Amino acid sequence: MDFVRGTFLSQSMGRSARLVNTQYILIAALMMLTMLSCWPANADDRQFGPFGPEGARMREQLWIMPSGEEGRALRATVFRPEADPSDPNKKYPLVVINHGTDEATRLAVSMPVYYWLSRWFVERGYAVVLPQRRGHGATGGPLSEAIGTCDHPNHYLSGTIAADDIAATVNYMSQQSFVAQKETIVAGVSTGGWASLALAARNLPQVQAIVNFAGGRGGHAYGRSNAVCGREDLVSAANTYGGKAHVPSIWFYAENDSYFGPALAEDLAQAWNRAGGNAEEHILPAYGSDGHSIADDRQGWDIWGPSLDSFLTKVRGTHQLEIAAKPGQPAPSIETSAIATTGATH
Repeated sequence: MDFVRGTFLSQSMGRSARLVNTQYILIAALMMLTMLSCWPANADDRQFGPFGPEGARMREQLWIMPSGEEGRALRATVFRPEADPSDPNKKYPLVVINHGTDEATRLAVSMPVYYWLSRWFVERGYAVVLPQRRGHGATGGPLSEAIGTCDHPNHYLSGTIAADDIAATVNYMSQQSFVAQKETIVAGVSTGGWASLALAARNLPQVQAIVNFAGGRGGHAYGRSNAVCGREDLVSAANTYGGKAHVPSIWFYAENDSYFGPALAEDLAQAWNRAGGNAEEHILPAYGSDGHSIADDRQGWDIWGPSLDSFLTKVRGTHQLEIAAKPGQPAPSIETSAIATTGATH
């Protein structure tokens, strides 16, 4: 306020003083523009869509898109296959990859990339979008999806709120000219995997399948490995989601996952399938120092890649049959409801 008052008083001064004040005003204006450029985007004040040019790495681009809450927008990373000169209007199937959460660093994390997981899909002809949910990184704001405490969690509602952001992403990206509208795969890691399972219960018409990498909530309870906040609540929520979900899903957990170990993973899948869900679970061999990172590097392609390839081939094949089916004629069902183990003994 003193700076502003001084500016007005200086109007009676000489030309040199006015020039100095003009410089100060320009500097202040530039500082304000810089601050605004870093301010979290809101649905009311910024148009959604791509923000800046494509990069060299898989056509990497920042996008801004709606969230599950009116007035708040998400930042997202988008990757795409190389343009096809023979088909400039080509539409690609979409995969939405959903990140995990670390309460200690959630506001400081960079934009989600999951380079090797994203590349696996891009090399198979998918467009990839990685939304940064409310309460994380550049999207910022309150962590809307954290409901309850470790002693009294609400894993069902927490997953449902996180799924609101995923649903908003699916609905928005399905409208883009380069996206095939009804060929979306939703994938997630850790809390992003749990949110993807919650999204499965909505049976969005665009979504063909769910891919869950080490999904769950409440891991490392009170900083302890292999401890989970509200284990029974987590299993109960999986049962509730599974009872509503009709979309097929494939689940990957590692033997040495310190957040959600194989015993819990199998309980979750059994609860899901017991309620009528359709989960194909794979318990993978021990992976690195902590199997919770099974989606993070190139080695994962060789471990979960073949099973995921086979699963998606079945899913995509069923989709093509659905397109070709005559009106009123049901397409053949896809059978994936099984708990498979790879390199595990239980």
